[in-house]
Amino acid sequence: MKLIIITPQKKEEIDIAWVEIESLVGGFVILPGHAPMALTLKPKEKITICLTSGKQETIIPESGTIKVGRKIVELLLTSIK
Repeated sequence: MKLIIITPQKKEEIDIAWVEIESLVGGFVILPGHAPMALTLKPKEKITICLTSGKQETIIPESGTIKVGRKIVELLLTSIK
C-alpha cells in the first residue's frame, strides 16, 4: 500500500503495511483494501505508520485530513512535530 504525505513543505511517498490514525469520529487502522473514506484527523494526535519492513514510525500533525483508497492513503497535513 502506498502512503502519500503532503505538507506545505514537501510531498513524500512511502510503501507501508498499515497506518493507525485518530480522527474526530474515532480511531482507525488502515490496511490494504480498506473501504474508501475521507476523515478529519484529531489535532495533535499521533499517527503510527508501519513500513513494509516492519519498522514503525510516529508523526504528530498539528491538523489535517486523510483520504483512504483501496491501495493509496493520502495524508494532507498542515505541519508535523
